[in-house]
Amino acid sequence: MSWYAIDAVDRAFLRTKKALFEPFDFWKWVKLAVIIFLLGGAASNYGGSGTNYRMDSEDFGNNLPYVEPGQIPGFPSGVNGIDPYHMYFPEPAGAIIAVIVFLLLLALLISYISSIMEFVFVESLVKNEVKFWAYLGEFMGKGFYLLLVRLALGLVFLVFFAIAFLPLIPTILEEPSDVSVPVLIGGIFWFIVVLLILALIGVAINSFLSLAIPLSIYRNTGILSAFGLVFANFRKSWKEVIVYWFVRFLLSIGIAILAILLFGITMLFLGLIFLITDGMLYFLFSALVSDFLVWILLIPFVLIELALIFGALLFLNVPFAVFMKYHLLSFLETWFVGAEIPFFDAPVQEPEKGLSEAEVNF
Repeated sequence: MSWYAIDAVDRAFLRTKKALFEPFDFWKWVKLAVIIFLLGGAASNYGGSGTNYRMDSEDFGNNLPYVEPGQIPGFPSGVNGIDPYHMYFPEPAGAIIAVIVFLLLLALLISYISSIMEFVFVESLVKNEVKFWAYLGEFMGKGFYLLLVRLALGLVFLVFFAIAFLPLIPTILEEPSDVSVPVLIGGIFWFIVVLLILALIGVAINSFLSLAIPLSIYRNTGILSAFGLVFANFRKSWKEVIVYWFVRFLLSIGIAILAILLFGITMLFLGLIFLITDGMLYFLFSALVSDFLVWILLIPFVLIELALIFGALLFLNVPFAVFMKYHLLSFLETWFVGAEIPFFDAPVQEPEKGLSEAEVNF
């Protein structure tokens, strides 16, 4: 068995160094930071019936109930006339539904952009050229199909979760006094086990999808066909993938620790600088305006400082994300025969020179 995942670490490190530091390009880092960030997405009026028809008493025949003067049936006793506290206003329900629909559409839009960025990120690293808008237009179709696949997988997982949750429904519907402790513990244990199993399956499928994205690009095939190719190769060399997952897990832990330390130092450094700056501005403004206006004047500076901290963290995250993606691509390059990934650092094969007529005669 070959150790493709371990060998890919060195190649990923070299490619990351060449792509980001040889030479260093500030705007290239900015565009990659935006791509990595994007990887990671009218109230309806229900007050009227929609018609102008007015009903008279003749429309109901003799079925109208007798109402005492000043009394309205259905209202609590002691309430006369129309009390606004007991009236039903459907407008808030319409607003809530509209907000929910808006949030769902926003989530779909963000997921769609994230799906497109999966392809844009791969293409940018393989070619070592970040052409944001060109790649965005090129991969809108593939990103849409990836979104559909992810939505379908999410629906399938939701159905499986609901099926696994069915045995717990009788226990939930029982009175609290009738539920025994062993049954409750067993239900909680079953719930945790189901979540863990579904989470592991989800991680595996997401890993296959990540490996399928480059194949979909460079073998010019659909995302489902590329997923099938990855899964077929997994069945032939599943041990390599297990090692790959283990190596990725260790790399993720190491990078997470390094990132936390680096981010913490950066935030501490910038925080001290901004704290000193804000203190100087506070004393400067205090000599000119009232305390209330001082805080109002400081708000724009604080917002700018928060934006700078956020931008700095995105900027520092670029090498980590690039390295992990290069590791995936480098593993796929050797694990999947015929991946045909045209890396920017691939050696150029010179055409063989034929012998001249004089050399042949010699």
